[in-house]
Amino acid sequence: MSNVISKFLSLKLRTKFLLSFTVIILLTVLMISIVNYYVSVRVIKQNTSVFSQYLIEQIGINLEKRTKDIEEHVFQQFRNSTLNTTLGISEDASELDLYMKNKVISEFMKDLVFSKEDYLSVMVIDTGGNPFGFERSATQNYNKQLVDLDVERIKDQRGRTSWVPGKSNVIFMEKAVYDVTSSRYVGIIIVGVDINLIGSIYTNVDELTKGNIVILNEELEPLLYDRLVSEPTRYFIENKMYAGKPSLNHGFQFEGQTYISTIISTPYDKWMIIQVIAVNELTRGTEVIKLWTLSTILVSLCLAFILAVIISSNITGNVRLLLQSMTHFSVDFTHKVIVPRSRDEVGLLAEKFNSMATKISELIHTVYEEKLLKQKAEYRTLQFEYKALQAQIDPHFLYNTLESIHSLAKLRGDEQVSEMIYLLGKLLRESISKKGDIIYLQEEVDFIRSYLSIHQIIYGNRIEVNYYFDSSLMAFRVPKFILQPLVENSIKHGIEEKVGKGIVSIGSWIKEDVLYLEVSDNGVGIDEETKEHLLNPPEHSKLKQKDKHTNVGIISVHKRIQILFGDEYGLTIMSERDQGTTIRIRLPILTEESPK
Repeated sequence: MSNVISKFLSLKLRTKFLLSFTVIILLTVLMISIVNYYVSVRVIKQNTSVFSQYLIEQIGINLEKRTKDIEEHVFQQFRNSTLNTTLGISEDASELDLYMKNKVISEFMKDLVFSKEDYLSVMVIDTGGNPFGFERSATQNYNKQLVDLDVERIKDQRGRTSWVPGKSNVIFMEKAVYDVTSSRYVGIIIVGVDINLIGSIYTNVDELTKGNIVILNEELEPLLYDRLVSEPTRYFIENKMYAGKPSLNHGFQFEGQTYISTIISTPYDKWMIIQVIAVNELTRGTEVIKLWTLSTILVSLCLAFILAVIISSNITGNVRLLLQSMTHFSVDFTHKVIVPRSRDEVGLLAEKFNSMATKISELIHTVYEEKLLKQKAEYRTLQFEYKALQAQIDPHFLYNTLESIHSLAKLRGDEQVSEMIYLLGKLLRESISKKGDIIYLQEEVDFIRSYLSIHQIIYGNRIEVNYYFDSSLMAFRVPKFILQPLVENSIKHGIEEKVGKGIVSIGSWIKEDVLYLEVSDNGVGIDEETKEHLLNPPEHSKLKQKDKHTNVGIISVHKRIQILFGDEYGLTIMSERDQGTTIRIRLPILTEESPK
């Protein structure tokens, strides 16, 4: 067994798939087919047994009806005659009485025999045990079969009818009769009935079921015994295998074959009906099922083999491509991209190998160029250090230059130019100072005052600035440079685009633990589309070019506040066309001790 497993593991992947698929499908088809076959055979047996039982029950009903009709007919004939008084005349009576007795009995028997075609003979026994007989055909002599008749047995029945088998084609109905008025025993009537009256009930059933039916009387004597044609049925009856009334579908063996017997009894156990059927007769239709099962197995096996070849070729095709590519890559580290034939796991593995091989190639080139890149990195480091030093020198040079211009303008008496230079230097110093992103509100206000002072010098009387800051709020901390973009927007749209005097108002207050800063103007206002773009900005390239600078500033303030403190804070814009604009900033209250 271990050698077989070892050889199987050594096979190529395609052969393993082929064998595995074939074995699995073969086992599956075999199991399904065998189960279906045996289930079909079992169902056929059950259905046939049920059908057989139903037929026998119908035979019992018909048998009961036919025999009861005969019994009632004979009894009615007896009642309509004077036989009940005649049979009691003894042998010692006068010749006239004896003559009348013989005449009445003879007429009764003739009338009874010819009243139905199925009556073959009649025998009447009087109280003295003397028999009187009549037959439809004198050549048959059926009454001779009654020579050994047990009169006492019939009398013990107390008027109950008995049916006993006869020879050849006759069965006998035996009945003790009594006087209708006095219930006095008067004799016995025996009627020989044509056997075909009973046999015709189940002859067709025998042919239909391919079995044999036997009818037993109360004494368990088989009627129509000579008509048995099956040796297994004769064996069943002669060995009295019906004794004890076995189960409805009782099986027995005869000469190596299995037979099933079905037994039912009519009411009051008057009749017992037995049917014996060979099991191979029940299952004769399953030969077709067996043939189709074998055919299905063979066809399924062929189809399974073809499918296994196709599927295994498809799976191992990608594996072969992957193996070839790996072999080539291991030789010279050059990779030829694999194009997988499918998107299954092996195809995905090929794609991952493509990616891995590409990355390995890139890594090799990276390592090869590492020294050159290191030299370039060292050179850039020196360059960055030089530029950092230069960036520290330039602002001081710019401050000194602006101070020199401020002093020169002041010496020449140009106070306005001097003031502008001073304010510009102050703004420049504040804008590049290293105070951090969060400053005091006082510092932000000072910066805005300097910024607006420059604009008041530039615009003169065209601009008016109003401040309404609460001095108690100056120690609160706010993000740096959040008022300047808003003030710049007010000047651009409130002063430059407006005819007449422009007013810019800046203030602050606290409400419900929220710090509010507000910048308003009396300019031309902002339309709804622009307001939407400012609070929910599109891409940079979609902003209007002429307003791009101020728009970017407002957008930046709004985004900075929300990033720092959350979406519940930020800007609110209130504006109408030609009615001015108010931009309100909503901030949390931050003190020196507040976490940054």
